Amino acid sequence: MTRRTFLGASATALSLAAQPARRERILIIGGGLAGLCAAFELQDRYDVTVLEAQRHPGGRVRTLREAFPPGLYCEAGAEGIPSTHDLTLHYAKQFGLPLAPMSPPGMRSFYYLKGQRIFSADPEKAWPFDLTPDERSIGVAGLRKKYLDEPVQRALAAGFKNDPLRAMAEWDQYTPGEWFRKQGASRAASELLSLGFGADFGSAASFLLHRVSFVGATGTQRIEGGNDLLPREFAKRLRIEYGSPVVSVVQNEATVSVTKRSHRGTETVTADRVICALPCPAIGAIFADARLSGAKRDAIRRQNYSHCAKVFLQSRTRFWLANGFSGGVTTDLPIERLAPDPGTAAGDRGALAAYPIGVYTSELEQKSEDDRVHAAFTQARRIFPECAEQFEGGVSKCWGLDPWQKGAFALHTPGQIGYIEVLAKPEGRIHFAGEHTSVWTGWMQGALESARRVVREIGA
Repeated sequence: MTRRTFLGASATALSLAAQPARRERILIIGGGLAGLCAAFELQDRYDVTVLEAQRHPGGRVRTLREAFPPGLYCEAGAEGIPSTHDLTLHYAKQFGLPLAPMSPPGMRSFYYLKGQRIFSADPEKAWPFDLTPDERSIGVAGLRKKYLDEPVQRALAAGFKNDPLRAMAEWDQYTPGEWFRKQGASRAASELLSLGFGADFGSAASFLLHRVSFVGATGTQRIEGGNDLLPREFAKRLRIEYGSPVVSVVQNEATVSVTKRSHRGTETVTADRVICALPCPAIGAIFADARLSGAKRDAIRRQNYSHCAKVFLQSRTRFWLANGFSGGVTTDLPIERLAPDPGTAAGDRGALAAYPIGVYTSELEQKSEDDRVHAAFTQARRIFPECAEQFEGGVSKCWGLDPWQKGAFALHTPGQIGYIEVLAKPEGRIHFAGEHTSVWTGWMQGALESARRVVREIGA
């Protein structure tokens, strides 16, 4: 090699060494909390873009403001943050978002059953259920301890933290009512224990999974100003393409091709990896040619979701606070529960949300907006007669009718609890996040936990 050749080769080598190494490109499908969190945690090491079909971030973390007078807002989607939900609290703190209790201290919630108000501290005879003498002797607290608290502790002792699906397998084959009755509970006790959920709705495993998320909790909070401030804070720090629904994903051994629509038309972009953060019902045929396993395709197609509807009834004042009530009610009426807006001033305008998660949501979906509001108002007026004079109108949100979500949260039917593991498993260069891939199913915590799991998968 001549000196000139050597110097030329050396200069070329130095030039190549000086060039920054190419960062892997990651495309994230869905700008809900899971997709946003994954992008936030990956962006320092990878070239990350979030593709979001809508023109706002957050997915099912949605705060309604435009439908109400100034200062009044309601949560159409995710609501409370139990004190055990460490990841949700972590990000709220990181972004400097203040928290507040879910309801003002000192206010009482109650049950509205068989046409009467029942408080937790009421004598056992006040509960209008045809319990057996033995059931009535141990009381409501005893029934909950026997059929709810003890099974949860059993699941924890069986290794829930390390292998949650195996620990929950005992309850996976039954509805809540079937499981309660199998353990010796009467039909009346089964109805009482599953108030607000339904004895024959979902699986016992899903029902108990929800209770596990509260173990050790000392209270429940919310983000002051609206829970959607959390995804907004994530979004400020990310590269997001809004109005870009993905229509197909194809992968090979080296890359993943993503075809998306936008105002520019249809285009295909290539990435090293893709993260799907869409709920199962919204995935549709996107991965038809992505070489997913049969188990994954089957779980995506079959995973049950609660459609959930919220009908917000605007009131001239928050009369419930003035009367010492939180506004939270669990009822045997079709609406299942009432939940108040986050406001704390009794004299200001407020709202109560009729909030069914069970079969009644399908009936509400068939109604017009006006008829939904009327149906919820008619039932709420039975619980709070003051609604008759205070009511100012209402709006609704039916998550099952939302074209970008097609459901509110994953709610397993018997035999489906194992889908959590199947749906979470990566497939080649495609990773999967979302509350449906986490044991914190239905919570913001689940979306965040799943995002951090995917970050570990990619970084491994």
